[in-house]
Order: sequence, then C-alpha cells, then structure tokens
Amino acid sequence: MFSFANRLRDRVCTGAAAFAYLGVFLVLSVTSSAGTVDRPFFRAQSIVVILGGDDFSENGGTALFAVDFNLLDSASGTLANDIIAADGVTTNYNTGQFNAISNGTDSGYEFEIIDPVSGGVFTSVGPHQTLDANDSYSEFELDNTTGIDLVTGRRSSQFLVASNAAFDIYAQATDLVASGDFSAYDYSNIRYRLRLTVAVAGRHGANAQNPSNGGSGIITSINRLNLMSAAPTKVFDGGRRTAASRGSLLDHAVSFRSRYNLTGAGAAINNYDLSMGAGALGATVTYTVYTP
Repeated sequence: MFSFANRLRDRVCTGAAAFAYLGVFLVLSVTSSAGTVDRPFFRAQSIVVILGGDDFSENGGTALFAVDFNLLDSASGTLANDIIAADGVTTNYNTGQFNAISNGTDSGYEFEIIDPVSGGVFTSVGPHQTLDANDSYSEFELDNTTGIDLVTGRRSSQFLVASNAAFDIYAQATDLVASGDFSAYDYSNIRYRLRLTVAVAGRHGANAQNPSNGGSGIITSINRLNLMSAAPTKVFDGGRRTAASRGSLLDHAVSFRSRYNLTGAGAAINNYDLSMGAGALGATVTYTVYTP
C-alpha cells in the first residue's frame, strides 16, 4: 500500500515572487507527512480436502476429484465451511482403481459362490461391485458344502482426505429403502465399520501420517446405521494433519474405508441365504467434516 501526503502542482511566476513561493513550498514539504506503507504477510488457513467421485457411476461419474474443500475456521465441534458447492460420492475400494460407486437403483450386489469344488469366478463388466446382465460367472462344480451369498462382507467404499490440520468426521444415515422380502428390515440391519489406511503403495499416502494420533481416531462403537440415523454422529476424532512431508495431494491423502454388511434378524454378519428371498435394503450415508 502506497500513500502520498502532497500532490505536486505547477505554477508559473517570475523574479522574487518565484523565490518566495519556493521557500514556502520547501517549508510545507518538510512539515507534511509523506510515507510508504507495505504489509507483506502469509497466512495458511486450516483446510481439509476430500477426494472422491464427481457422481454415481450410472450418471457417468468418474474419479478422482476434489469434491470438498473445507475451511476449519468455525467454532470447535461445528460444521466446517465447504467452498466447493457440489457434493461428491465415494469410490469403490475393491476394484484396484479409482472409480465412482453405484447408486444401487438398477442393479444388486454380486453373489459369491462359496466353497465350490472348482470354478464360480465372477467377472464384472461395470458398473463395478454390482450384478447385472453384462456380468458373468464361470461354470462351477459343487458338492453339499457349496453355497451362495451376497458379497456384502467385501463390499467397501472409500474416500480420501488430505489436510494441513486436525479434523473430525461425522456421518448420518438417511433415505432408508426396504422392499420385497427385506421390507421389514431397517437401519439396524445394516452393520457398519469404518477403517483408516494411511498409505497404499503407488496410489496415495506416500508422504502422509496417521491423523488419529492426538485424538480418539475411529469411533468403533458406531457399528450399525441406526446409531447414526437420528443426527450427524462422530465417526472419526482426529488429532493432527494428514500431511507429513512435502508432496502432492495424493501423497498427503489417507483413505477412509466403509464396510457395510447385511444382517438378518438375530443372525450372523454377512448371513444371506436363498431362504431370505429377494429384496432391497439400503440407505444414504453422508460424511461431513467438522472442526475439532
């Protein structure tokens, strides 16, 4: 910022009058204030960047995108300000690549062939982690131990987080869908588990650290969706930033992986049996960053 107290003006005069004017001008210039003010400063605000897909796979969604850019400039325990207007979706975990999840409306989970004598290999054409007419199974040999199950135990999604400060994550389950032979089920029939992975070689986290340190980390007691359906519920309590040393956003990113299991009434996890019939049970889980 530059400021000048006096502006120069030109005035034509001759002789003694000219010297008199000059004398007055010099006096004025000495007693007036003329200065230059500069204020260089650098301030890095506390931020959390969330990486995921830009839309569901059925809508042409792809990954990776920075889908949330959160400013941790609010009071402790409050929703962080998100300066990316659109919301993203999670990505599949088991496909070996970053791709957006399915919205689940047009296809179901894959069936897993359990204990075949041989064969039973599933091939997904896409969308990934769904079963539709484009997919295929290889012929399989069976005996009296061979069964079939929904691949709910290995059905996982993930989002990546890069930050320069500590953060908390809250989750809320909404929009329950229960139809067909699953119509009597509710949020309590979807088991939930959140896991944190700091680094996967060649993919993310090469220059990251565990953001749980200094906080409680994953809140393991939140293990069914009914425990997060009434309001946003803390599922991760952070204690420090993800970035440990210089690197890119992916170098600084850690992965939060969600696993969901179908649980029948009074039965074990991942317990689907053909006797349960055909139906749908689902919900929308929304993750939000909070200021710690």
